[in-house]
Amino acid sequence: MHRNFDWGGAETKGSLPRPNRHLTALAQDVARLARPLLPAGSNLILGLEATADGQIHLLWWRQRDFKRIAAISATPDAFCAEDSDEGALQEAAAALLDYLAGRWPSPPEALGVVTDGTGVAFAPDHPAPSAEGWLMRHASGEGSLAMILDLDPMGPCGLLAGGNVAGTFH
Repeated sequence: MHRNFDWGGAETKGSLPRPNRHLTALAQDVARLARPLLPAGSNLILGLEATADGQIHLLWWRQRDFKRIAAISATPDAFCAEDSDEGALQEAAAALLDYLAGRWPSPPEALGVVTDGTGVAFAPDHPAPSAEGWLMRHASGEGSLAMILDLDPMGPCGLLAGGNVAGTFH
């Protein structure tokens, strides 16, 4: 299924004409590496965001009130140790977000995804998860998400996945 959505001002399809195995593999790495940082029963949402200044931000929010409870921000030369859960995720997030930015007609100042450790999604029309009201916008159905990997509808991102979905993007 293809759905049109506005992606940074350019009309684009919700999913690529053929599967993008590389993007899917990068998203699978991100989801897998995020799991240890999302303890079972914690009901946390994890955002991964790249900004124009070269930083990668790991952002945790509580599902119940969308309050940001933790963040790690660093440029690649200051990432956590590669053998740590955080460092491994920073490396994987940098690779995914760099690849995703390359698919944008003109990359935005901040571009990110959210994950629940199962799926990975982004919002083409509002690409920075750290933006004020981003989570509420998507939980209310006002915004649309593009799924690289489907979020768990029963997990902490279920509210986000239950709204408008722009399509599967892989």
